[in-house]
Amino acid sequence: MEEKISMNVEQLLDAMAADLGRKPETMELLSKLNEKAVFEHAANKNFAMSGGQIPPKYKLLMSIAISAALGSERCISQYTEVAIRKGISKVEIVETLLLARFVKGTTVMSASTEAMRLLVEK
Repeated sequence: MEEKISMNVEQLLDAMAADLGRKPETMELLSKLNEKAVFEHAANKNFAMSGGQIPPKYKLLMSIAISAALGSERCISQYTEVAIRKGISKVEIVETLLLARFVKGTTVMSASTEAMRLLVEK
């Protein structure tokens, strides 16, 4: 059974803006193409953030790190704006980015294990 939506897309975009400080351009554009996709995105975010074992601050820092590792400049900026609005310090955000840089670099080395094995054996 389909869940009843209690707000329209403009209200949802306003709610997103309350968290971000402005309406997310990507979601505004998507709302003009496929409103249901905006609601689905919001539901996915709510689900991802709903667990109670990881504090919201850590989830936000993780979101920054993952966005950085994936190279999504828009997401890095948006999550950083939210983090600042929620009182996360610049030092914590920079430390998060430096950790993401290290982990991303480690994946290059890890993915190269077979190539290094070939180099050592030949």
